[in-house]
Amino acid sequence: MQEFIINKGSVNPPLEMELIDDGSAGFHRSVIDQALQDAIVTFSMKDEETGKLVVACSPASVVPVEDCGCFGAMALRYDWKPRDVKKEGYYKGWFEITFNGDIVQDGVDYPTGNLIVPINEDLRIMIK
Repeated sequence: MQEFIINKGSVNPPLEMELIDDGSAGFHRSVIDQALQDAIVTFSMKDEETGKLVVACSPASVVPVEDCGCFGAMALRYDWKPRDVKKEGYYKGWFEITFNGDIVQDGVDYPTGNLIVPINEDLRIMIK
């Protein structure tokens, strides 16, 4: 489980989740990077106790990872709004990437459809 901690009422730091190319999707890194330029990325978060959505499909972005020593590393980023962090508690968060399928190139298969991130483990957010 990945964990992210933020103070109640604070909008910093933004939530960033690095995209890891583990090869399981069957796409080359350059293909994913190109597809992300044409994708819609949103962030959602629900209260673990009540199951109520606190953030629902709010726009997120794809940003380069800084100071990681990795060329071309990318992360999903959500910039908090004051209403998102007004109640202490534990939350489950996730990003959804919608690949539009608008990119066409002979001999290259680009991803289409939706992808929920993280894939293999939950993202737990603690507002304290």
